[in-house]
Amino acid sequence: MIDYEGSLKKSFTDFGKLVIGIILSVIPIIQLFAYGFAIECSGVGRNKPSKKMPDWKNYVDYLVKGIIAVIIAFLYAIPAILVLSIGVGFAAISIMTTLVGIMPQDIMNSLMAGQLAGTQLEQFFSQNWVATLPSLVAVAPVILVGLILLLIAAYASPMAVLNYLRHKDFKKAFDFAFVFGKVFTLKYFVVWILVGLITVVLNAVLSFVPWIGSAIAFFVSSVIAWSLYGEVYREK
Repeated sequence: MIDYEGSLKKSFTDFGKLVIGIILSVIPIIQLFAYGFAIECSGVGRNKPSKKMPDWKNYVDYLVKGIIAVIIAFLYAIPAILVLSIGVGFAAISIMTTLVGIMPQDIMNSLMAGQLAGTQLEQFFSQNWVATLPSLVAVAPVILVGLILLLIAAYASPMAVLNYLRHKDFKKAFDFAFVFGKVFTLKYFVVWILVGLITVVLNAVLSFVPWIGSAIAFFVSSVIAWSLYGEVYREK
C-alpha cells in the first residue's frame, strides 16, 4: 500500500531540517543539495525506510545524488531533444525559404545591406505569416513525436534514478525492462499525476511569497514527490 499521508507529511516532520532545505533551495545551483536530500527521502537504498526526513549530515553525498539525478533525467531526454532539434531546424529552414521566396526585392536589398528596420521586418512577417503554415503543418508530426518522447522521459526518469540509488550502479538507471515495468502501472501513474498536481498547486499558491515562496514550493514538493516515488519503487 502506498503511504500517501506519510509522504505528504514527511517534509513537516522536522522544522529545523525543513528550514535548511528551504534555505538551500533559494539559489538554483545550490538547490542540488536540497534535491539530493529530497531523493534520499525516498528511503530507497536504506535497510529500513523512515517516515521522517534523514539528517542533514552528508552534504557532499546529497550534492552527488542531485547531480546524478539531473544527468540521468537529461540522458533519458536525449532522444526527445534530438527529434525536437531536427523538427525545429527543418521548420526554421522551410519557413525562411518560404519567406525569402515571397520577399519584395526592395526589402531584400535593405536586408542584405543591413539597413532594414525592425519594424519593417515585423510588418512583413505579420502580413505573410499564413504562408508559413504549410511548413509548420509538415513538421508538426516530428514535433509531436519529440514532445511525446520528452513526456516519456519525464515520466520514467524518477524510477530510473531510484534504481540507480538502490544498486549504487549508474548502469542500473538504464535497466529499461525494470524501469518501464515499474512506471507502466496504475499505481505509478496515479502517483506521477498527484506529484504534478501538488507541484503546480504549491508553486501557484507560494508564488505570491517574495523570494522564499518558490524555494518552499521546490523543497516541499520534491520531498513529497521522492517519498511517493520511493513508495512505488518498493511495491512488489
